[in-house]
Amino acid sequence: MAPPHVTDLLLVSVIEDMSFPPRGYSSGVRCQRYTGGRYQGKWLGMQPHGYGVKQTSSGLCYEGHWQLGQRHGYGTLRRKEPDGSIQRIYVGQWQQDKRSGEGKQFYADGSVYFGQWLKGQRSGQGILWQPDGGVYVGEWLLDKMHGKGVLFTAKGNRYVGQFEGGCKSGLGVFYHGNDGQRIQRGFWSEDICRTSLMPLLPGFNSKGLF
Repeated sequence: MAPPHVTDLLLVSVIEDMSFPPRGYSSGVRCQRYTGGRYQGKWLGMQPHGYGVKQTSSGLCYEGHWQLGQRHGYGTLRRKEPDGSIQRIYVGQWQQDKRSGEGKQFYADGSVYFGQWLKGQRSGQGILWQPDGGVYVGEWLLDKMHGKGVLFTAKGNRYVGQFEGGCKSGLGVFYHGNDGQRIQRGFWSEDICRTSLMPLLPGFNSKGLF
C-alpha cells in the first residue's frame, strides 16, 4: 500500500498559508509587501487575479495563476530550505486554492505522485513512485489507491487487481519474482490474500517430489 505521508498534514497548512485575503488595492500590476511576505503580479479589484508570485517569510513560494485571491489554473509551489536549496512541492493545476486537475507532488520521504487530483486529494488515474523502488499505477480515490491498479514491489513482485482504501482488496493476480513464473490468483482483503490458487513448482506434486 502507499506509504503514509506525514507531509500531507503539512501541505494542508501550506495551502492555507498561501491563500490571499481581500485587500483594498486597485487593479493592474503591482508589487505588494505585507506582514510575512510579498506578492508581485496582477490584480483585479481588491485581490490577486491573473499571473503572480507570492512569497512567504517561511520560505514558501507560489508562482502561477490566481483568480480572485485564490490559486486557480496552473502553478508551482516551492519551498526554500535553510541551506538555500529550492525544493518543489507541487507542480500542476489548481482550482479554488486546492490541487485539482493534473499535477505532480513531491513528498519529503522521496515519493513522487503524478496524476489526477480533486479538491486537494489524489483522485482518478495516477502513478506513485515510492522511495524503496516500488511503483503503483492505477486508480485513486480520496487520496488512496482505490479501484483497478498494478503494484510493482521493490523485490520484483507484481500485483494486478483491485484496491480499496489503499490496500489490495478484491480479485487479483500476484506474480512472484522477477520472472513472474509463479502466478497466484485469488481474493485479497486489506492486503491479505484470503483464498488463492497457485500452480505447483516444476518437479513437485501434491505429495512432494516426483
